[in-house]
Parts: sequence; C-alpha cells; structure tokens
Amino acid sequence: MKLLIVLILSLGGLLHAKGVSAATVIQNSATLDFTMSGETFSIESNIDRSIVEQLLDVSVSWMDTSDVLVSRGDKKRVLTFKIVNNGNGKDRYTLIAKEEISKSEFVTEVKKVYVDMNDNFQFDSNDNERKTITLEPDEEGLIFLVTNIDEDLNASSLSKNFVNLEAFSRIGGSGEVGRVHLNRGIGGVDAIDGLGGGKSEDEGIFQLLIANVILDKNVTSVDDIFTVLIDVRVEGDGLAESVKVEDQIPDEMIYIKNSLELDDISLTDTDDTDGGRYKRKYLQRKALIEVELGDLEVGSSHIIKYNLKLR
Repeated sequence: MKLLIVLILSLGGLLHAKGVSAATVIQNSATLDFTMSGETFSIESNIDRSIVEQLLDVSVSWMDTSDVLVSRGDKKRVLTFKIVNNGNGKDRYTLIAKEEISKSEFVTEVKKVYVDMNDNFQFDSNDNERKTITLEPDEEGLIFLVTNIDEDLNASSLSKNFVNLEAFSRIGGSGEVGRVHLNRGIGGVDAIDGLGGGKSEDEGIFQLLIANVILDKNVTSVDDIFTVLIDVRVEGDGLAESVKVEDQIPDEMIYIKNSLELDDISLTDTDDTDGGRYKRKYLQRKALIEVELGDLEVGSSHIIKYNLKLR
C-alpha cells in the first residue's frame, strides 16, 4: 500500500493583533501521527513563520465632567483630554486643537496644547507645550488644551465654545480603517490603520458666564440740597470682579462734605480702607465720588448716596 501525505501549514506570513507586540515573530508547525500496517509513524510539517504587523489605534476622550465655565478676560482656562495608545506598538501622535466655528457661539484666542509631565492630573508650570506625544502600547497621557478669553468678547451669557482635540498616528493615521502603510511600523513591518483609521478626536466645551453690573441714578432735592442715589445691582451669571463706581460732580454743584454713604453706612471722604472717597482733579478742574465695591455675585445690590448743593 502506498500512502502519500502532504502536510502544509501557513498563516499567511503577516498578522496584526492587539495584545501581541508589533514585529513579534510567531512560528507554527504541526505534527501528524498515524499507524499503518501496525506500525506508528509521526510526520512534522514545515515551520511557518509569521510576523505581527503594527496596529495603529488611538483614542481621545474629554475628561472634564461638565462644561468649563469662563468669563471675559479669563487667562489660561483649561480643557482636559486623555489620549490612549490602543495599538500594539510604540507610536507618536500629532496633537491638534480645532475650534468648531460652525457650532460655537463665541470664539477664543489661540489655543495651546500641553502634556501633563508630572502625572499630577493638573495643569501647572511643570507641564510642557507640545505638538506631539509618544506612547507605548496601552499607555495613556493627559493633555491640557489652554486658552485665554477676550476681555472685549461680544457674546451673551451661557454661550458655548466647542473645541476638538485631534490625535493621529505619525506612522499612518489616514483616517481610513485597514489602510496599509508598507514597512512603516516597528522594525520595518507593515502598519495598518485600525478603528478610527489611526486617528481620534473628542470635543470639549467652554461656557461663558457674564455678570452685568446695572447702575440706576436718581437725584431728588429738598430746598437747596440735592440727594444723589445710585442703585448698583448685578444680573446675569457669574461674578462681577473689582467693581468700582465713579460719579462726576457737575460743575454747577458742590459736594457736601462727609455726606457719602454706602447702604446707609457713612464712608469717609479721604482715601482710606472703607473704599469710598471724594476726589478733586485740579488740573482738569473736576471733582468726583468714587466707591470700590470689590467682587459682586449675581443678585448683589448696593445703594450709594451723597449730597450736593448749588455753587
């Protein structure tokens, strides 16, 4: 009896799989055991060598638990993102901040991208401005997108600004799933764009809070005494910072000394710690009342009062 056995094993030469390091060589062979005419035989197959390709897979996630609240003139406000190398080889990613103009109700100044260098999960002076980040497989990094808010921003309270952080592989990152980049991977193996095409992005949101300071001025008179009442109140959202009220005294009138009050409490005319003062600008031949109210929350209300008389 003649028996012809041909045993060939092949895995196709190249593999790509998450969890197996890129450029890993996998060797496979098979053994066939059989009995013929009472005699046992064992046959070894050829040895198949397969090389694991590099899978390019990255994810970007916005980490802030809610919209980041900002006000006009704010400096270095931060959106926080996490980037993870889900591939099977070391990869370098380009980081790009993109403002979504079509969705945003206001725009911010030039944004800068920083990498958390000391792993404390907070933006601080130790963090470096970067355009790229390099990560090992399954390694993650924290990215801070930092911007300033224009002091003269023309937008309503609760307006939103949408900003994307995009990361894409410098090896591939075409955005096309399954795109092969010949000999671009670790050790010269082929690299393949995985889910997301070797790139990823996520959206963060700044929300604008505006506190509007409203001034209502009313003047009444009894005989030759004129009483000035200025009602100061804060509406909208957020905090009105470093509020200072100045009221110029008409040329035809004279301020009555020591008549300045804030919420029925007397203030001195001199420049001291109570925040109120009467000031004369001799060069301009002007006089004014000045009251510093500091930071005021929404809903705050104050009454400034002082008296004048005709010259």
